[in-house]
Amino acid sequence: MTIGVWFGIWLGVLSCACYTAAAVAQRRLALAVPEPLTAGRSLAALARHPLWWGSAVLNAGRAVLQVGALAFAPLTAVQPLGVLVLVFGLPWSARLSGRRVTAREWRGALLTVLALGVLLAVAVTGGEGRPMDAGTGALLVGGTAALLGALAWTAGRLPSPVWRSHLLAAAAGTAFGVASATAKTVIALAADGGAAPALAHPAAGGTVLLAVAGLLLAQAAYQGSELGAPLGVTTVANPVAASVAGVAFMGETYSGGWPGTGVAVLCALLAGYGIALLADPFRAGRTRSSRPSPALSGTRCR
Repeated sequence: MTIGVWFGIWLGVLSCACYTAAAVAQRRLALAVPEPLTAGRSLAALARHPLWWGSAVLNAGRAVLQVGALAFAPLTAVQPLGVLVLVFGLPWSARLSGRRVTAREWRGALLTVLALGVLLAVAVTGGEGRPMDAGTGALLVGGTAALLGALAWTAGRLPSPVWRSHLLAAAAGTAFGVASATAKTVIALAADGGAAPALAHPAAGGTVLLAVAGLLLAQAAYQGSELGAPLGVTTVANPVAASVAGVAFMGETYSGGWPGTGVAVLCALLAGYGIALLADPFRAGRTRSSRPSPALSGTRCR
């Protein structure tokens, strides 16, 4: 590999570190502000808390580093690095919570990382494709926003805090993944015609909308579980959503074919089992986290 590719990989690792730090900050913020985020006072409390702004800055830094990584290294080299967030985040969060990572959590992290590594290898697209036109961009953003609203509404009515956290984390990963696709469209338009047509495209505003939604959904997911499980779900949903958006709306080619589809399904099941292991300490009541909340729903857990 060339020096440029190695530099891109290094930027990708730094991007994962920023994302992990943001997730840890959001998990600690969830302990400080455990109330549902639909309450006006809860949202105001988030806005006043330094951890919220710190996580927002770290997420922005992660996005900038990710774009830089893709400028030097191919997608197939950068995207699999996303599995590092679990390796970084699990011991970090446990340390800050004053506990040790259990053997069961380590097994769950190992299974999830291995499954995600193979899943990303067969789920990435070939990179060819075209920017979305204005109508397609508006359709994708509007459809994704409706899907996120439905997922958040459903999550708020689930009696299990663990499954509620999983669903919110899946919604957050979907938001981040589709935002990557819309951002790619904006970057391509800016490279071809300058900033004006790029900023006028629905994908520009949609990228900001989806990124903010993803940040809030992730925050809500961390309010109902320890860090490992929702972070694992988000890490799975993000590249899958980006690949689906690229294939369905941007003319990209799925690199795995039918054999890759079978491998992807198998890896998704294995990753799901790993995430279940990561969620077990919370389910058994062994963590020191605060009471769960339904987060983005106005309905409180009964």
